[in-house]
Amino acid sequence: MQNLEYKTADHQFRSRDEYANAKYDITSTWLAPFLAAGRLTVANVGCGGGEYNHRLAAFEVNVVACEPEPKAFALAYESAKTSDRIRVENYGLEKFAEEHGPFDVLVMHDVLEHIEDEAYAVDCVAKLIRPGGQAVISVPAYQWLFGYHDVQLGHYRRYTRTRLMDLFKPSFEILNARYYGSLFIPVTLIFSKWMQKPYPIGEVTANKWKQRVFRTACQFQRLLPEPIGTSVLIHLQKR
Repeated sequence: MQNLEYKTADHQFRSRDEYANAKYDITSTWLAPFLAAGRLTVANVGCGGGEYNHRLAAFEVNVVACEPEPKAFALAYESAKTSDRIRVENYGLEKFAEEHGPFDVLVMHDVLEHIEDEAYAVDCVAKLIRPGGQAVISVPAYQWLFGYHDVQLGHYRRYTRTRLMDLFKPSFEILNARYYGSLFIPVTLIFSKWMQKPYPIGEVTANKWKQRVFRTACQFQRLLPEPIGTSVLIHLQKR
């Protein structure tokens, strides 16, 4: 069962999270050529506090986002008031797929692992994207890294790149697929898996020098084709 206090703190921290920001950079790099066409509508499923909504809106596309967690939704909703291109709704993937679609692009950062019925979630994603449309999806990597952080956030599972690709191959062409965060595997093992403790991220962000080192490490990994990692990202095109 998820820890809502832990999850809320995670959402609130996201705007300062260099790990998440580097993943957002990967997503933006993959989607940029497609988004450059303009006049597109993008779904951001499970948008958290809404940080990535604004990155999408900067491409001059219209963003329809959803977030089921009330406190995260409140953050995203308030943030969306600064842009006339962003709309945020307070529900999850399943209802979102019933109410909307198809979209030109879908982004889903770290959502699939929260949904118990994985097959139905994949069907919802396929329904939400028009033929020829694109999607980027990220999930935590490797079930053997499943630990305290996953339990507190309400995760059901973690993934390998192959397994994630296989889930979407029936309806999508795989344009890109990669791991990210190989340098953080020891941290995940020690703190989340073995010690059953939160990551020491507060200590890192409280120190400017440590924060700079953390940012450099995240961006370094973003630029490298990593054979392993703590996250998996895939870039899809709907058939």
